[in-house]
Amino acid sequence: MKRLSLGLIASVLLLTPVAFSGCGDEQPAADPDEVIDRAYDDLSEPAAAGQEPAAEVEVASLGFEDQPLQTRTLSVEPDTYASVREAITGAERDQDEGDGRAGLLGLAEDIESEGTEELDGIEVDHVSGSFDVGNLVETLTGAIESGDTLGEGDGLPGVGDLEQLQETLTEATFDLYVATGEGSFERLDLTLSLDDRENALPPTRIRFSLTETAPTEATP
Repeated sequence: MKRLSLGLIASVLLLTPVAFSGCGDEQPAADPDEVIDRAYDDLSEPAAAGQEPAAEVEVASLGFEDQPLQTRTLSVEPDTYASVREAITGAERDQDEGDGRAGLLGLAEDIESEGTEELDGIEVDHVSGSFDVGNLVETLTGAIESGDTLGEGDGLPGVGDLEQLQETLTEATFDLYVATGEGSFERLDLTLSLDDRENALPPTRIRFSLTETAPTEATP
């Protein structure tokens, strides 16, 4: 095997869109609870006058080491995205009870900081965690029944109907990316493990990546 030159190795590293930590003067990782609070504040903030927030969702089936096998991207209309934001944060945050969290992120467990990364040219704080599957299905059921669905019919893209989801969902994890400093919400990944108990195949893993896009002009 030919030995790679240092110049070639450096070129590969520079062209690879992966964030490396631990180099130079590394800043201490942000407190994960504080990062989630920043996401709450941003997602709860009313839209600027004349603008409506918009987003897109990438649905990916995952293979070995969570490498995407198939992906499709769905645009999220402003009205739907407003409902999604509400589902993430809850219709109302009760500041007098507990940590004041409601909605999807209010169900988060095992929260950990994954450090600081670069995401699409923006420095972000990365937080990961998990959800109790029963509570997650209940929350998704409420969102979809109120019309806050990203796909067609009574279900989620790549998953199927909620009854099937309740029977097959064995694990749910998330990764949250929030801009460092200003605290703007950048992306939320929700990864579901679905196990068909009627066969011996490994669980199917589906990842939903919600990313905020440029706002649109509000409809008069």
